[in-house]
Amino acid sequence: MKNDLSCGVVRDLLPSYVENLLGKESQEAVERHLENCPECRAEQEAMASPPEAEETAKEVDYLKRVKKGTARKMILAVVCTILLVMGGYLLKEFVIGWTPDAEHIRIEFAHVDEDNNLTLLADTYRGAYELRGLKAVTKDGVLTYTAREVRVNLFQALFMRTKIEDVEGYVKQVPLSILLDGLTEVWICGRLVWQEGLIIHPDTLRMLETKTPYCGDPVALGRILDALQLQEFTGGHTMSLQTSERPYVLTLKFEKRISPFVIWDWTESYFLQILALVDNLDEVAYAFEPEKGSGRTVTGGRVTVEYATELMAKLTEAYNLRCGTSWPVHENFKEYAESPLEYQRMITLLEEQSGYRQGSVLIWSDKAGQ
Repeated sequence: MKNDLSCGVVRDLLPSYVENLLGKESQEAVERHLENCPECRAEQEAMASPPEAEETAKEVDYLKRVKKGTARKMILAVVCTILLVMGGYLLKEFVIGWTPDAEHIRIEFAHVDEDNNLTLLADTYRGAYELRGLKAVTKDGVLTYTAREVRVNLFQALFMRTKIEDVEGYVKQVPLSILLDGLTEVWICGRLVWQEGLIIHPDTLRMLETKTPYCGDPVALGRILDALQLQEFTGGHTMSLQTSERPYVLTLKFEKRISPFVIWDWTESYFLQILALVDNLDEVAYAFEPEKGSGRTVTGGRVTVEYATELMAKLTEAYNLRCGTSWPVHENFKEYAESPLEYQRMITLLEEQSGYRQGSVLIWSDKAGQ
């Protein structure tokens, strides 16, 4: 059949042909023309396929852009989060700081001078941190210092140089001079430092933390003995308890041979502290073997609550007479473990009586000086 459509007519009909909108005769006529006309056929093919391909390409393009944008946003969000966390951590560590625990506070070179000034160096036991922003509040005779515990930064350590006690360089310690007139107590960051004329030694607070109500608890007794450092510096000892009836007795047997002259010098101070720190303990007994060739037969002794009460009463009366103080004479020795002040008074009296020094460890010595 003769092709009766021109290229111009076919191209006008192509949109309807592609959409399948032509009648049967017109469609057949267009198809006959396309079979013999490469130009029109190419235009028809281009008109039939690109819409889907172009749409698909646009969608793929859009998805790529969305994916790339989402990845950038996620990376940016992660980086911002890391920076915020790091910034918050650095701000907290180096600027805002923490409220220091009382056990972190270290007091050095504390003493009261002739003008009734308490001078000391305050610091924190944590080496990478220091105290900043000390503020003092006095109420009813109680002076309380608060501070922040912040990390020492590199700039300070390298360039902020001071000199304290002939030590030059960056010094973490904070020097304080406190006029004690009108005061009864001084607290620094939750730690009691001075009370009613006495500097409260850190060992006083440490020992009172080991106080126990019951002598039948070997673990609690072990904590007291460890705090006194008896096990490490006496060559070892064994512990036995008598708690079936009163008096309740703790017996310590020392494994090392000891000179009878040594046993009573400082050790009475240790036995008295054990007795004070156990509420229902009535006696502390000890046993040991004398040095060979010493000619001594003394192998032990004991400290009772009655003896301790009488001893401390005599020491207190003598101290009050000599120093013009009015320390109370307790009817029961156990009262010395009821507060840091009373415990420190007990230690002060023992130091004067026997030369015992709080914070020093008990070291036995034999003929070889070991």
